[in-house]
Amino acid sequence: INAPKNDGVQRMVDIAAKKAEGKGRGYEKWATLHNLKQMAATMSVYEESGFSSPEELEAALAAASAELNSVHAKLKAVESTLREKKDLQKQLLAYIKTKPARDGLKAQKTEKARKNYREQHESDFIIAEAATRFFKAQGIQKLPASKALQTEIEQLTKEKNALYNEYREKRERTKELQTVKGNIEQILRREPERGKGRENER
Repeated sequence: INAPKNDGVQRMVDIAAKKAEGKGRGYEKWATLHNLKQMAATMSVYEESGFSSPEELEAALAAASAELNSVHAKLKAVESTLREKKDLQKQLLAYIKTKPARDGLKAQKTEKARKNYREQHESDFIIAEAATRFFKAQGIQKLPASKALQTEIEQLTKEKNALYNEYREKRERTKELQTVKGNIEQILRREPERGKGRENER
């Protein structure tokens, strides 16, 4: 049995629970070695982070979780704005493409000529009207310049990517602290049992 390939700290295995599930000697041997490695990795992270008590670790984990939630909320907001801007861009570009047909309609002198013209360019007018309804629903009175909108989309994409990287880092850190906390709790739970064993030997 191989441990997952991961340089970071991993959760220790509850060997007693696994034995109760029917895991054999081979697993127990692997799990014992795995736990020793993870105990060392746990203490290494604990010391490198400068914690001097489980309470400090608890506080750091709470702070890391709060930061993670804050970045996640910002990321969601930027993603939502970016989606809206891309929808607007799609409608704007479609509307711009119908300009020749719309201009052509204005050039028609009679009602009959206008009717015939509209029928000939029906698909353009369906697209233009759908776009107009979209702008109205969004409360857009003045259409943005296509270039400015593209620049805004590029800026939001950069922001989204930066936030996503920050979110990933903070998620890793929170996960690491959660693992360290779980391992420390498991180490502390085992200590009293060892003490009892020694007393019984006396």
